[in-house]
Amino acid sequence: MKILKWIVALPFIALALFIVARFVMCRPDGEVVRVATPMVEKIADYIVKHGVPESLEDIPDLPYGFDECKVSVKYEKKIGDNFIKVASENEADYILHEQSCSFRQKDRTYRVWLWFEKLNNTVQGRIRIQSDKTCVCSSLKKEKNFPLVHDKPGSGFDRRFGFCKQFKM
Repeated sequence: MKILKWIVALPFIALALFIVARFVMCRPDGEVVRVATPMVEKIADYIVKHGVPESLEDIPDLPYGFDECKVSVKYEKKIGDNFIKVASENEADYILHEQSCSFRQKDRTYRVWLWFEKLNNTVQGRIRIQSDKTCVCSSLKKEKNFPLVHDKPGSGFDRRFGFCKQFKM
């Protein structure tokens, strides 16, 4: 009779341990979310109001200063089914603006990535701040005659190990 009770109880015990392990091991790092969320909000608000800056370092009143930033801008024109590189924004049908920066806060390095793309009347972008396995992201979109808007920043993981992959956000 005792063996039967254990056979019935073991699946429930295993399920409870699985839920506890998921809660402990697979949630975003609270410190990263606390530090990165105001940065993402300020960057997104600035881009909505003023457009994409030459460098993220140009944005005033950020909670933390950047150590270094790298900027890459591509201008391309569509000819038939192909895109060819052009020299300026005025000639371009397609613009890809990427920036990567970093900053340090309390002995932790945060990597900032901005990706912004414009194709004809459609504009979209993404801002991501990541440290360790946790990132805070926001998306930017503009379609046709609507204004540029951004999502509320949300947190998630980028590099999970096997156990947490099924809980990816």
